[in-house]
Amino acid sequence: MKAHEITSFTGYVIAYVVLITTALLLMPMPFGIYVILVVAVPSLVLVTLLLISDLLRGRNPQLSGFVRGTLAPSLFIYLLIDAISSMLVTIYHLAIISYLMNFLALVIIGALLIRSSNQYASTRHDVSQSLRYIAYLLIALGLGYLFGAVYKPLFYPFALVSIIYLVLASLTALTGAVDIDINRFLTSSRSLAAAVFGIGLFYVVLSIPKPAQWNIYVLIAFVIIASIAITYAGYKLLISGLGNVEVIEDEVYEAHKREIRVVASPEYARLEEPISDFVAHGKKDKIIMYLTHELTKDGLDYEEIMARLDKLINYSSIVKGRGRVSRKLIEMEIRDRANLVNELFKQLYGDGNTNNEGW
Repeated sequence: MKAHEITSFTGYVIAYVVLITTALLLMPMPFGIYVILVVAVPSLVLVTLLLISDLLRGRNPQLSGFVRGTLAPSLFIYLLIDAISSMLVTIYHLAIISYLMNFLALVIIGALLIRSSNQYASTRHDVSQSLRYIAYLLIALGLGYLFGAVYKPLFYPFALVSIIYLVLASLTALTGAVDIDINRFLTSSRSLAAAVFGIGLFYVVLSIPKPAQWNIYVLIAFVIIASIAITYAGYKLLISGLGNVEVIEDEVYEAHKREIRVVASPEYARLEEPISDFVAHGKKDKIIMYLTHELTKDGLDYEEIMARLDKLINYSSIVKGRGRVSRKLIEMEIRDRANLVNELFKQLYGDGNTNNEGW
């Protein structure tokens, strides 16, 4: 083992010894068990997760960073607040304390997950989205506890929303392992969340003490509102696929446009738009016109120009015209178009005007 690894391991051993010794000393004391639950147990879990993070650092740096930066503090905060909540409820016998403390814990953990999702945004889009949906799930539950502290049935609308985000998080995580397209579903996620929130509110209204005959009016109002909401959600789901391909193409192109092997120059100002149109969206008119102009200036005749641009002229996208397309397929197409651009400009300008990095 290296010197710094030995030092780190020694630090963990000392931390374990201190925490366990402190817990044993506090156990016989009247409030010792509360101090152990509030301080020793969360700290012990935190130290253990930090140790796991260090062990993972060499094998999986990303997972190590997630454990250290998100999982460890999240569990520490949850255990700490849960222990404080249990202690306060035992002392004051107020159930509202539990609701408020759960709200605090879930919102803080949700904020930590959102921060973590931002770190993955440029490298693992599926992981970033999944973490963000989990964060929304926790925040929705937290808000449920907050409003539930005022009136218990108010918890349920937020709980239903959290279920939607649980489904979204699961589906988004699956896209990283399975080639499935859920973009149209994700695009309508807000409508779905609003719909289930409305169902929860309907339950809240029904649970409010009132004359029994009023329930029929509440039911009629709910049916009308639900019909409008379902119609709107269906419409959004129907049209959501129309712009998805373009959006994903822009995202993928922005992530990889630096890998197009054309050196920036005064000429590149005119080239940038044709290249972007073709590589990102498969629109080849402008780039064909530009290359034809350049090749004509070089003295090539019609047959030679057609031979040079044959691949570009005959290129066709398999993505266009399809409503539901996976991100992997779009990325593959953009990669192919970028390679075609690299090949064409290498022929046009030679190696001196291209860099050496590719897809």
